[in-house]
Formats: sequence, structure tokens, C-alpha cells
Amino acid sequence: MSELKQLQVIWGALVAGVVLYTAVIFGLMTAGGMSFDALDPTIMNLVGAGVMLYMAGAVFARRLLIAKIPAQAPAEDRLASYRTASIVALALMESGGLIVITLGLLAGAALWVLAGGGAAAALMFLAKPRADEIGLG
Repeated sequence: MSELKQLQVIWGALVAGVVLYTAVIFGLMTAGGMSFDALDPTIMNLVGAGVMLYMAGAVFARRLLIAKIPAQAPAEDRLASYRTASIVALALMESGGLIVITLGLLAGAALWVLAGGGAAAALMFLAKPRADEIGLG
């Protein structure tokens, strides 16, 4: 399996994990299986909005890291740098989503669970590794 294909498998697993975690927590909350209100909704709104901005920043960080890969570098080096940039950005996106999901659970706010997980999954989905991003396709 090529290194890019391996990276795409990692990407797919990360996206699927966020989608599954979001669906399970949201499903349990809306079905009445989980109900917490340990976190003030005002705090949830402030922190949730801040983390959503953090996830948007991960998109810009990814673009910046990819833009810094030298076009004249050997393909193997470009791919290694691209792999690092992709995994770091995906981890930032995933962590933001997991933070919002967890805080939404603690606040009893199912819509925040859906928003955090949905935003993370959407951003990660759009960050699918592609050879053409680094001039290999």
C-alpha cells in the first residue's frame, strides 16, 4: 500500500471515529439514556464557540503547513512532510470536536454534541489527503 493510501486509511478511521462517537452520544442523550447538567449553559456556549473557532484555525494551520512544503524537495520528503501536516491538522480538528462533544454531554446540550461532532467530521472530511495538494498527482 502506498504511503498516501495509508494516510487516507488513517484519515478515514479518524473521520469514522468522530462520526460514530457523535452518533452514540447524541443518540443516548436524545433517547433519555444520558442526562447531565453539571456545566452551566452559558459556559458551554462560550467554550463551545471558542473551540469551534479553534477547529477553524486547524484548517488554516493545515493550509499553512502544506504551503511550507518545498515544491523542489524530493517526492519522498514532500510526502513525509505532508503526512505530518495532515495528521497534526486532523488531530487538532478531532480534539476540538471531542472537547465540544464532552462539554455538551456535561451541559446536557445534545445540539452542542451534534454541532461539535458534526463540525469536526465535516472539517476532517474536507481535509482528505490528496496527491495533487503536494504536486504528486
